[in-house]
Amino acid sequence: MKRINLIVFFLFLSAAFSFACDMEGHFWFDVSNSEEEILYSGCYDAINSGPHIIEYILTKERAEATGIRRPNATFTQNRDGGILQKLLAEHGYSLPNHRNFTNSGYDRGHMAPNADFNDTSENALLTFFIGNIWPQTPNVNRVVWLGTEYETRKLASEYSQVKVVIITDEFSEEKIGNITIPSCFKRRVYDLQTGDLIYEIDVYQ
Repeated sequence: MKRINLIVFFLFLSAAFSFACDMEGHFWFDVSNSEEEILYSGCYDAINSGPHIIEYILTKERAEATGIRRPNATFTQNRDGGILQKLLAEHGYSLPNHRNFTNSGYDRGHMAPNADFNDTSENALLTFFIGNIWPQTPNVNRVVWLGTEYETRKLASEYSQVKVVIITDEFSEEKIGNITIPSCFKRRVYDLQTGDLIYEIDVYQ
């Protein structure tokens, strides 16, 4: 398939699997690398201060990539070039800071994990975006949710390409600063070729 046709093909598939981001206080964003590839996209929930939706395509090659160490990095507000931060400010909202999570008892839990993008150091680093995380208990982040990430990579290897959608829309009454603590994280994985849902799990904390 020629390069231009391949690009159109993936744009069509991406649109077919996209979710709406039209609720009050919700804003769409993309995180792209220096090659202008969109690594992952999200619908940011500025009311609860975290991503309502994160979605991306995971390929077999990327899922099986090894050799890139986990970045020793701070979660910043500008991995997307500062676009989301500016958009939120225009509507009277702001992004949290890395330090807002410090000593909270919660981990900074990736929704799009760096291990799904460790084919290059740049791509892995771009997952350390404050708009890509929620507070997760250590057990959820390091055991239960981590297990769902492993399963997703296995499916990417099996199906060659999958669409990953993470949804966070259930919350507790607890907050750390302005960040509402989610009570559930929902992972949905689709076969990119057929659109079939091949894996779904809800992880409660």
